[in-house]
Amino acid sequence: MVDFRGTLNAAQRGDEDAFAVLWREYQPGLLRYLRMKAAPVADDLAADIWLRVVRSLPTFDGDEAGFRGWLFTTARNRVTDWYRTGSRRPELIEHASLVVLPSASNVEDEAAEHSATDTAMALISELPPDQAEAVMLRIVAGMDVGRVAEIMGRTPGSVRVLCHRGLRKLEQRLVERGVGAPASVPTEQREVIHA
Repeated sequence: MVDFRGTLNAAQRGDEDAFAVLWREYQPGLLRYLRMKAAPVADDLAADIWLRVVRSLPTFDGDEAGFRGWLFTTARNRVTDWYRTGSRRPELIEHASLVVLPSASNVEDEAAEHSATDTAMALISELPPDQAEAVMLRIVAGMDVGRVAEIMGRTPGSVRVLCHRGLRKLEQRLVERGVGAPASVPTEQREVIHA
């Protein structure tokens, strides 16, 4: 995001366009995470999470990494709550309180991206749950190891190991399916995993 601080300040003052920018930036990653953790109600949980974010946004104080961590911590807590309730139903949200957000891209590009994303998500969902969550938060959501460790309640070393093992399993599955050839992990990707 080009001007996170300016966008955040405007959204905190109630600027709907600024909030729409935040939503467009973070909604895709949030949905991917929720579809991995609670697929049947991912869209409903996302709406509930954004409603909670809107309510608490004026009190948020932090940078872009802090916002991303706050959003995904809220998501993880909401998923945990959903699993704990017997009914597994998110609280009702009044449709009038949601902002209608226009799409910023064309349908063809979105369809192609959606297809590739679905394939990647299907592979990640085959991983053991802890590995899948670590890969989603670290690689897909782009959070640093410390933040992922905080969200998952693990040590940074544990998160690194989970990511490494998860990525290795994904690589093996791709090779088994004939999609990729065995190769060492590029230096840039190794730096992302260990950073």
